[in-house]
Amino acid sequence: MTDELQYLPKSQLKARGWTDGGITRFLGACDKTARNPCYRSAAPMQLFLLDRVVAAETSDAYKTFTEQNRNRVKGAKKAVQTKKEQLMQTLRGWTIAVKSRPYPTAVQDAIDSYNKFHGDRCYDRGYDFMAATETSDPDFLRRITVNYLRHNLSSYDRRLDDLFGKVGKAEAYLVLNRKIYTSIAETYPDLAEECERQMYRKSGTYEEFEKPVIVLQRMF
Repeated sequence: MTDELQYLPKSQLKARGWTDGGITRFLGACDKTARNPCYRSAAPMQLFLLDRVVAAETSDAYKTFTEQNRNRVKGAKKAVQTKKEQLMQTLRGWTIAVKSRPYPTAVQDAIDSYNKFHGDRCYDRGYDFMAATETSDPDFLRRITVNYLRHNLSSYDRRLDDLFGKVGKAEAYLVLNRKIYTSIAETYPDLAEECERQMYRKSGTYEEFEKPVIVLQRMF
């Protein structure tokens, strides 16, 4: 065995199941350093004598440490899963209602909101934009109308704030969006197709929108 093979870098220790805490506790300082073979400007690699590593791994103290660490990790994962399930249970009780208005009124309100928002940004940031009108592209009008209803005529934004910092928020975000798009589609049937398109896009399956449009089904 060559001299180089008698030493292990931290990356190989991690591959053997070592943690930073375990390395500090059972191995301490490295036995020697070497230049990083991939990045010359990187900090020197810390190398640990293989015989010391093996001796530590076969000790009762290390075996007890690793078993306790596995139990801690398992417990932490269980706690995360419990929090996710609790959040999803809370979401099941949420109702995301959308205020009902005559469809032409909702479209016009969306146009006004879009133009005001971009008009203000245009003034502040010095860029031009094409104002929305009743004769704008129908797909565009449906998109901004759904966005307007979601952010201005429902409790969506408030509920979104409720998810901030919660464990499982990524999964909960999709459930929340499923609820709001379902509500919009039920209240404004003309927007059902656009609701599906946006939901597919957020769920990572936007390509499926090319299939025949189906009626949105409630997740809960």
